[in-house]
Amino acid sequence: MSPLSVEEVRGDEAFDRLQPEWQALYAAAAGASPFLSWEWIAAWHRWLGGGRTPRLFCARHGADLVGLLPLSEEPGWGLWPGQVRTLSFLGERLVGGDYLDVLAAPGWEPAATSAIFDHLARDASFDVLDLAGLTGDSRTLPLSAWKFGVDSRFKFDVQPDQICPYVSLEGGWDEVARGMRRPHQFRRVLRELRSLPGFETRTATTPEEIRPALGRLLALHAKRWSGQGGSDAIARPAVKAFHQDAAQRLARAGIARIEELWIDGACRASYYGMQSGNRYYLYQTGFDREWARRSVAFIRLGLSIQEAANRGVTTYDLLRGNETYKFDWANATRITVRVQVSRRSLAPALFVARRELGSAAKLALKAGLPAPGLEWLRRRRRSWEQREQSRPRQGGRESDPAPQPLANAPHAHL
Repeated sequence: MSPLSVEEVRGDEAFDRLQPEWQALYAAAAGASPFLSWEWIAAWHRWLGGGRTPRLFCARHGADLVGLLPLSEEPGWGLWPGQVRTLSFLGERLVGGDYLDVLAAPGWEPAATSAIFDHLARDASFDVLDLAGLTGDSRTLPLSAWKFGVDSRFKFDVQPDQICPYVSLEGGWDEVARGMRRPHQFRRVLRELRSLPGFETRTATTPEEIRPALGRLLALHAKRWSGQGGSDAIARPAVKAFHQDAAQRLARAGIARIEELWIDGACRASYYGMQSGNRYYLYQTGFDREWARRSVAFIRLGLSIQEAANRGVTTYDLLRGNETYKFDWANATRITVRVQVSRRSLAPALFVARRELGSAAKLALKAGLPAPGLEWLRRRRRSWEQREQSRPRQGGRESDPAPQPLANAPHAHL
């Protein structure tokens, strides 16, 4: 196998330049995380990547793209603004992408990953490399340790990040149903709901179907959390705009699905996910709070898992989070980790220390404040974010046209 070359493509134009190759690479890497797709990352950069410079590292075999590491550079704060250059994954901040990594063609995974990290180590055009969301068994973990852990210029650190429950469907739906936590309740409640007028399940996959279905999901989600000051997951206007854009792109690529439960003429529960190869990723949920006692969310999730098994899906991934409802169904878990590489100099050390102290302070605050105090802080923060989003924005990407309003519009959490 001949050596691979690595090129870096920078700036906003990188997305247009690499789109066909990126989409072909993603299609070839069957089962790759949808958060590595061109559709997800291009939409993320458009709506949430302000102030960041895309830096896309491409491994090539001749002219063929066989590996891609999509990063962005954010000028950080050291002793003065802009001193610390931070590289992190595109597509993760504010929207919680999991399983981010080098996207590689089948058979080229070790070579492409090694070539890209060789390039990063030689080039060293960063002060902090922060890779959150890698799977615990990612080949990037040992390769990054080999490249940076023995290099005296850098400090290398690995930390646990998220727990991601999933349902293995290798044995089919019947095996999953036998192993779930509340099988008798599921069958009983499903019978009761099916006896109600207008009971039906619907699935949206095309752009035309996805648009109004996403509107219904966002409305249900907002209503679900309205009594608690709004949802952290999609409260920001820019995040909503991102989802409107990303869902359309993903639908055109045949990746997005929104699965609904309708009763008595209205949508009572909705699940938004993405399928890549034989793996399905459940991303966001919404349900009618007035129907909560009917367990509509519990039933729609079970039906979604059953439908996935019938489509030949072998893994139904519930993504990050240890919410109790996930463990009604999950029979296994994955762990993600965070790899951090920083230069051994004062400014990066101070930058990393300040960020770690900030994270520790937030955890301490959550642990020490009673629930009413935490809720007051959340409401204050959301109110401030909404005011900031409503201010006129200067320059940059703000000339992009806003998406059209969703029909009925006002990471997966029930």
